[in-house]
Amino acid sequence: MNIYYKNWRLFLIFLFLFFSILSILVRIIYVQVEQGNFLLQKGNNQNSSERIIEFKRGSIFDKNGIPLAISITGFDLFALSGLKQDDFLRIQNIINLEGLKYENFDKKSLIKKSLSFDEMRKIRSLKIDRLELEKNYKRHYPLGEQVAPLVGFSGKDGYGLEGLEKSYNAILTGKPLREKVLKDGARSAIERLEILEFGEKSKDIYLTIDSNIQYIAYKYLVEAIKNNDGTAGTVIILDNSAKEVLALASYPSYNPNNPMRSIKKNRAFLESYEPGSIVKPLALAGAIENNLIDIDTEMELPIKIDIGGNIINDRKKYGKLKAFEVIKESSQVGATQISFLLGADRLIENYKKFGFSKPVNINFPSTSFGEINTRDEISDIEIATLGYGYGLTATPFQISQAYAIFANHGFYYDFRIIKDDEYPIFSEQVISESTAKNILFAMTEVVENGTGILAKSENYDVSGKTGTTEKLRDGNYKSSSYTASFIGIGPNPSNNLTIFVNIDGLGSQKYSGGSVAAPLFKNISNDVFAYMGYFNK
Repeated sequence: MNIYYKNWRLFLIFLFLFFSILSILVRIIYVQVEQGNFLLQKGNNQNSSERIIEFKRGSIFDKNGIPLAISITGFDLFALSGLKQDDFLRIQNIINLEGLKYENFDKKSLIKKSLSFDEMRKIRSLKIDRLELEKNYKRHYPLGEQVAPLVGFSGKDGYGLEGLEKSYNAILTGKPLREKVLKDGARSAIERLEILEFGEKSKDIYLTIDSNIQYIAYKYLVEAIKNNDGTAGTVIILDNSAKEVLALASYPSYNPNNPMRSIKKNRAFLESYEPGSIVKPLALAGAIENNLIDIDTEMELPIKIDIGGNIINDRKKYGKLKAFEVIKESSQVGATQISFLLGADRLIENYKKFGFSKPVNINFPSTSFGEINTRDEISDIEIATLGYGYGLTATPFQISQAYAIFANHGFYYDFRIIKDDEYPIFSEQVISESTAKNILFAMTEVVENGTGILAKSENYDVSGKTGTTEKLRDGNYKSSSYTASFIGIGPNPSNNLTIFVNIDGLGSQKYSGGSVAAPLFKNISNDVFAYMGYFNK
């Protein structure tokens, strides 16, 4: 009986152990099957974090694929918590740490910025797990000052701060990818858990700018400004057939690759000025369109006229001039008579048809669009001065697009600066084809026999117009500071290009559009026409 009792007790013990083990197994299976996903998620939440992956910033190219703004890949080297001194010395043996000494790294610390690819390769070959290489991108502008006021630059965070870099920042940057990642005990990412937002890849931009033509424009512009003791200037070159901007040079400029750069504005879009005599062909076109005058109508011109005590005079007594000769000689008296023929309302409306006082369709930060004196009780002297380019302001780009109308058979076009832009080009016929031809004839006379004779080329026939503006300062025009301008269309008869040039801040010794701006136009147009393979004479 004693033996029986002992066997029974042993049986109960084994039975207890069996059920205990069985209950444990059941619990394990339950936890694994029923709560596994929940517990896994809880664990991942404690060892996961959100990570944002920025795409490499898109590049900006000229029309031929030459880079104007690119991002160069670089690497920064960081020490992680627990980096050993022996490993630090191994790093020191292969790259220059610029006097940095070992310390007990208790957090992620920058060791060296901007490693070269060779340094990065050597660091990776060490296979030290307490190091981290962090990729970064440095923006570089190969053409530097030539295109800086147009292209602009981006900041350290990759965000566009000036110029086209700013205007097209969203396209160049894209939208970053957001994801949840699992991290190990050292807080390094080891697995992607979930994509929170797919993002959008950055894109490159191709401009209509031709970097070779841009170089020609900028080189001659800087040379002319320095030779004539000017302070600033602009060159714009438009392709009349393709409706594209081929060059847009602005001086003074700056080096966009220098972190200490001093930003200079893009004068083509931001500098509104009184254009002076350059507007005379626009006023004559308006008078012809309104059937008030013909291109060869003969006009009686006194050497001076008195308008309410204000004397307007010409440089010599012409007696009689035909309408086209008023443009050729740039007669102030003749321009005044044309203004009075039109009257204030029609004159102002005519300038607006040519695009003045209206924004240009170019995506550029803070673009100016000038203004016209449109007050209700405009005086006779104000009407007169509107006819020869005072009392209104316009940007060089507005003037360039206005003159392209004559080359494009009377049609106004919005010119592109982004190649293959998806939006259609706006166009509108603002003057007749015959009027456009008549004005081109008058402008040809300007170059052949008039105020723009210094723009005349031995190799090409061109049309053009001079402009000279005395700058308003402290409420008067006695500042002895001038802006000289010239705009030309050529080579005739194709008239493929419109080229605008101006030089600002000229003194009283040499300042006219004919003596300063016309020779600059000649230098630029000769080289550009030759580069583009145009043959004329």
